Amino acid sequence: MIHRRMSRAALAAGVAALAFAPVPVQAQSAQNLGTMVISANRTETEANKVGSSVTVITAEEIEKRQAATLEDVLEDVPGLYVYSNGNAQNNTRFKLRGFDSGRVLVLVDGVKIDNQASQMYDRPYNHLQAADIERVEVLRGNQSSLYGSDAIGGVISITTKSGRNSSKILEGVATAEVGSFVTRRGSVSAWGRYGDVYYKAAGAGLATHGDDNRPMVDPDEADGSRSVNYDFKVGVDALKDVGILDLLNVEATYNTMRGDAEYDSATSGMAGNPATADTEGFLHQETDTARIQVNAKMFDGRLDNTFSASRMDAYVVARSDRYSGSANRYWGDLEKYEYQGILRPFDGHSLVFGADQERDHFRTKASSSQNAALVNSSVFGDYAVDVTDNLTLSAGLRRYSHDTFGETTTYRTTASYRVPETGTRLHGSYGTGFKAPTLVQALYNRETAVANGFDETLNPEESRGYDVGVEQSLLGDRLVTDVTFFNNRMTDAIESRGPSGNRYYVNIGSVRNMGFETSADFDVTDEVRLSGTYTYTQSRDNATGLQIDQTPVHQGAMRVAYAPKAVEGFDTWMRMRAAGKSFDTPSTKIGRKEVGGYATFDLGADYEIDKSFSVYGRVENLLDKTYGQMYGFENAGFGAYTGVRAKF
Repeated sequence: MIHRRMSRAALAAGVAALAFAPVPVQAQSAQNLGTMVISANRTETEANKVGSSVTVITAEEIEKRQAATLEDVLEDVPGLYVYSNGNAQNNTRFKLRGFDSGRVLVLVDGVKIDNQASQMYDRPYNHLQAADIERVEVLRGNQSSLYGSDAIGGVISITTKSGRNSSKILEGVATAEVGSFVTRRGSVSAWGRYGDVYYKAAGAGLATHGDDNRPMVDPDEADGSRSVNYDFKVGVDALKDVGILDLLNVEATYNTMRGDAEYDSATSGMAGNPATADTEGFLHQETDTARIQVNAKMFDGRLDNTFSASRMDAYVVARSDRYSGSANRYWGDLEKYEYQGILRPFDGHSLVFGADQERDHFRTKASSSQNAALVNSSVFGDYAVDVTDNLTLSAGLRRYSHDTFGETTTYRTTASYRVPETGTRLHGSYGTGFKAPTLVQALYNRETAVANGFDETLNPEESRGYDVGVEQSLLGDRLVTDVTFFNNRMTDAIESRGPSGNRYYVNIGSVRNMGFETSADFDVTDEVRLSGTYTYTQSRDNATGLQIDQTPVHQGAMRVAYAPKAVEGFDTWMRMRAAGKSFDTPSTKIGRKEVGGYATFDLGADYEIDKSFSVYGRVENLLDKTYGQMYGFENAGFGAYTGVRAKF
């Protein structure tokens, strides 16, 4: 304990000295009118022409936030609630407008980061580090017509760094960081271009002893974790200006994530559970993804054709004290083949169309061995048109052919209307969604549902919903605000029931997610910038009238950034995150429990010594607030971190 206190004091002093040293970074303008969005229509679209609600986070913003993991990157996004049981890199989940992680599609370089094996415990993106991320787009609302069954609640699209637009043979960045809880983090990313060939190679590692997240059960027992990421990308512009062909590009990517994490039982030591001590569970995850694509641009940019093939492999090993250290093992693989065309017949018109097929395979070696696969095929199209200089409309649909549930159709429409005279933009979307039961859900039901008096057959989830919002620019675009109302109803929602080890799934009826999200960015002066978000979410089971677990009604964040002109290369920031009370149901024995609200404060600073070298530091949970986001668990207390960044 003495060593921990000394480390805390030393690190806090170092960060405080850096934060208040007389040393800026130019405050960014409140609105970047040149921002392009890709995920909203599956093609580059000007942000002010997008009808759906989308948030774009750039590499520069990720660097300024000193984000270590994807969780850190997403924490301030409106409508998105990120929560965990307090274990670093383990059991982090999120709710997007009330939809949980399993109903939101996560893509890394176009590859779906989820399959049946990874669904058994925690999603593999728990171990995805932020060092190599170039851009994140969070697309909210029904997106099944654009992206398929898994996008019933939205899409999180992650793009890693690339050398495609580089003008150098070699450039890159390296970081090293240490901090509280014996945390070590390091990364190296290198990319470049030589003639028509470009590449990227990157590696990142993060390890921590973690904090004690179950003090009520086993004081001073921390749960640590470690993860390693490797990313490779290579491409070539094979042909240029040959007949009707403008450009033929071939690109291949490979990403791998390895993670180990200690974890605690969600119920040990709680009332209604006979266990009196903390369990010592261990989780090992391996995730590999690969993708190759061929892109042919034709007819002076009027037609783009992209053919791609991708694969994700996941391997999960879980050991729990409950089973005397025995291991449950899960394997999963997901193959996808896709064609996408983008036709631009006239200026202001674009048609995205294509077809894809997915094959999902899953097998286990746990309490019983199981092996199953399914195939899902679909065709899709989305048409966008600038009706006038200030009005953009889009409409799209997708037709599915599912192994089990046959054929169905989803659709989406969007609108964006701009009033330049007042700096006002109206935007909105309406769409439907479809999500079939996963193999995991079906396999669990074959074993346990009938024994508990339920039919083993599950119906697919279906949804329909809309959002409508107003974006307003004021003070010469120094202040930009947005208020968006959303309303979505999901029928035949699939939820788990029963104790751990005897889990089964049922269709609970309908769930309504409705509320509003607000955001504001304000360049107060050339040195001071304020930004904030607030989300109000009513997520209710219509049968019981109860708020869905882990969905606070109120949540928000505020950030103040200060970049004094008097000291070039220095900037500092403070952030507050807050959430109201929520609920959690650890088990049927324990029942439904209230989880208290919280507010935490973080402080950070960054000093660019020269164009190639920076030092930085931050304090997380500045006031050492004791709080939790899941019942019976506590999130990390006060932590201080410092690091260096070198660009070459």
